[in-house]
Amino acid sequence: MNLCTESLPAKLVVFTDEPLLAFGVQHLLSGSKQFEFIPAEPQLAELLPLVKEVQPDIILVDLTPEMTITLLAQIHENAPGARLIMWARSCSDELLAQAQEFGITGVISRTCSKEIFLEKLLQAAAGDTLRQAEAPGRSTKVDLTHRESQLVTLLSQGLKNKEIATCLGITEATVKAYLSRLFQKVGARDRFELALFGLKNTYCGQAWWDGPNGFVMEPQQERAAPLVRSLVLVEPARRQGCPQARLA
Repeated sequence: MNLCTESLPAKLVVFTDEPLLAFGVQHLLSGSKQFEFIPAEPQLAELLPLVKEVQPDIILVDLTPEMTITLLAQIHENAPGARLIMWARSCSDELLAQAQEFGITGVISRTCSKEIFLEKLLQAAAGDTLRQAEAPGRSTKVDLTHRESQLVTLLSQGLKNKEIATCLGITEATVKAYLSRLFQKVGARDRFELALFGLKNTYCGQAWWDGPNGFVMEPQQERAAPLVRSLVLVEPARRQGCPQARLA
């Protein structure tokens, strides 16, 4: 469905924690009859109430370090009719595959020109899906149990078995047993590859343990980001005889 008409411009909410970027988009769209720019506060806590009240046509979300797949899903739930677009400098195939399952309808590169930026917004307003320039590799989703999510999250932070055992309140032998089963379930060759899978499935590696005594980057961020609930394993496109995927 084409959202842009002369009588009814598409309502566009832009979220970023960099006010100057939001101002730049607002300036770029000033005078446009195709978009109604709706600025969002740079605090994530203000975004969900805003989109629920406004019910925009397009939501452009800058992938800040605090943004998670779960938060993107919540944004989509609060404005189900909106086209949700990620605004990212770079994005792994794994994260893109995860995001598509949670309502993401497109990706715009933060490094594109203003002409391409406008073109992509118009495509989104017209109902088109903003796809990657090249097809990603084949992907497989592996759902994790809560305990497996905890292990992958802690492993992605670089914790050793003894430290993981302390965080989870289990024995080191139990950690080794869980990891052994995870290697087989995910197809990882070792703990380093499993940790890499975990990092690729989160934005900027922001996979933090959310337990009361868990290992976190900062105390105030203890429950800021959820656990990795699943892993999307993407076979590299180069193995299929085509170049690596790029952002549109």
